[in-house]
Amino acid sequence: MLATTTSTVSPAAPALRGSVDVDAIAGVWRGLGRSRPDSESTGIAPLDQALLGGWPVGALSQIVSRESGLGFSLVVPLLARLTRAGRHVALIAPPYIPYAPALRDAGVDLHKLLWIAPKDRVDALWATEQMLRSGLHGAVALWSPALEAPIERRLQLAAETGRSIGIVAHAGAYGAHSIAAVRLQVTPMPAALSVEIVRCRGARPGQRVECPFPLRRAA
Repeated sequence: MLATTTSTVSPAAPALRGSVDVDAIAGVWRGLGRSRPDSESTGIAPLDQALLGGWPVGALSQIVSRESGLGFSLVVPLLARLTRAGRHVALIAPPYIPYAPALRDAGVDLHKLLWIAPKDRVDALWATEQMLRSGLHGAVALWSPALEAPIERRLQLAAETGRSIGIVAHAGAYGAHSIAAVRLQVTPMPAALSVEIVRCRGARPGQRVECPFPLRRAA
């Protein structure tokens, strides 16, 4: 036999409706088209606008391109801003050796930048998860083939726990399903990168932004 319960509404309840200022509650997202509460600027104004503020904090973002490493220039302004603010950042398994003079000229504090070249994908995924979860790194960027759903969920949970920005970049087609908060498709142009917003929580997909290349030093 199913148990049933009844509830009563206090006479005072109607007076509470509308008395809570949702905008004053930290961490609450307010709906379509509104800036997300926790984000870091990309350093590119049109991209910030399309992403409702920038890279989401405590979440995964994906950069997909046909060529390995093509979207790295989108991440550099974030690295510069975080390292100048005293935060550590990490690059895990990038397809090319990071060029220190160019990163320094872009405003990155190299003393706060950690470059990891793991021996295999297992080590790369382990390092990414630990760094995201630790809370010691403002951003962790991983270059990897498309992630399987269980791995993606683990990294997402680690980013939430550590309040870090997780960025996963890979070459090739993007999968149909993903829990990433942001997914960008990057295509080269003669003097810019064309960035399609494939997915962004709270924003309309399909927007395109042209980002000049190379990007200027982050403000």
